[in-house]
Amino acid sequence: MAAPTGSPTLGSYNLFDTLLAAAMIVIAAFFLVFMQIRTGTGRLTSYALTGRIPDAAGLRIGTDVRLGGVKIGRITGLSIDRRAYQAIIDMDIRDDLALPQDSYLTLTSPVVGDIYLTVVPGHSGKTVRANGTLYFGNPHKPAVKSPPSS
Repeated sequence: MAAPTGSPTLGSYNLFDTLLAAAMIVIAAFFLVFMQIRTGTGRLTSYALTGRIPDAAGLRIGTDVRLGGVKIGRITGLSIDRRAYQAIIDMDIRDDLALPQDSYLTLTSPVVGDIYLTVVPGHSGKTVRANGTLYFGNPHKPAVKSPPSS
């Protein structure tokens, strides 16, 4: 009985196989770039901001930061202010946006999908600088209305 010689295609590679593998790698790279542009901020550089909110329930590192429903950044850290008992949120915002100083933060919880942090832009002529802080809620609206005086 003769010894099996194996499949003639297993050990031999040809130019077609090499080109096909290279094409698949190029297509995969383009797909990754496309996904970053479509789902990420599409920016390679960003600046850091800090947010202060009373409750960060549902937020996690990597959660979207959005303005007008469009992703402008992501949460990079969560911690607690032990004196004020507030959540401190570190975030990266794409560097082509200059947010007005009177901008503020809200939490948005859609019916379908994950909760995200929303930046509501203000109207100030001055902008928040890198490593600046945004706060929760509208600073121009009182949080608690005073009862009418009698």
